[in-house]
Order: sequence, then structure tokens, then C-alpha cells
Amino acid sequence: MSKKFKVLDSNKKNFTKNEIAERKEAENLAGDGLEPMQVTPPKHLNPVAKYEYKRIIKDVQKLPLRNLDRAMLESYCLWYSVFKEASRKLSEQGITITDEDGNYIEHPMVRTLEKATKNIRSTASELGLTVDSRLRIYIPKENEKKKTLKDVFG
Repeated sequence: MSKKFKVLDSNKKNFTKNEIAERKEAENLAGDGLEPMQVTPPKHLNPVAKYEYKRIIKDVQKLPLRNLDRAMLESYCLWYSVFKEASRKLSEQGITITDEDGNYIEHPMVRTLEKATKNIRSTASELGLTVDSRLRIYIPKENEKKKTLKDVFG
């Protein structure tokens, strides 16, 4: 499996002129010329997922995401709705329940909440919805100052 593709401006590797041209072309093709993200939420989403889709779509459209990325955005919204439902149930029922022997055990929704949180974090990062992932997209590589022997050895 290959490494994740980094935007040319934030990549620290030294590229040849041909590699730079190829990467720029790949970045343009990845973000331009493709159908923009659908503004309305898909009908198959539940009401909470639709609400989340509507809440973030204007900001998502500012990112280099296109309609091809919609499945990932839908996944994020669905996991968000699972997170909300699990949170609601846990606040109503508590994080511990009693088993048939009267012992306190962890509520099964705790694991569901943990899984939803993990998947939200993962999909949000893939979509550029986290600060770190946006920084990787937009912060250009700093021009490194060439060090002279005097700089290194004083």
C-alpha cells in the first residue's frame, strides 16, 4: 500500500522539475474539472445525519473535495448520527448497567460510542475537517535556508 499523497506545497521531499509538473497536474486533476460536492443531503441518510450534512456542506465546499468524495462525507455524517444516538442513550441509561447476577458492567453503548468516535476522527481527517488535515492541505512548505559551514560550526 502506498503512502498518503501530500500536496506539493506541504511536501518536504525534493522533486525534480518533471516530478513537480506531474504533481501539480495531479493536484489540478484531483480538485478541478470534477463535479462539485452535492449541496443537498442524500435521501437515504437519517435525520441526524442529514442535519450534520447540511451543517458542514458550505465549509466542505471550500475544501478541494468533489462529488467523488461524497461517500466519505456520508460515512462521516452517519457515524456522527451513531455518536449522537449512543450519547443520548448513555445519558439516559448511564454508563453502567447491572447484569442478571446484579453486578455492574459497562453499558454496551460505551463501545459503540468509542467506535463512532474513532470513525468520526478518521473520516474527518480524510475529508480535511480537522485542523491538522487542513494544515497539511494548505500550509506551504517553508523555504529552508541553506546552511553554510559557518552556520553549522560557528
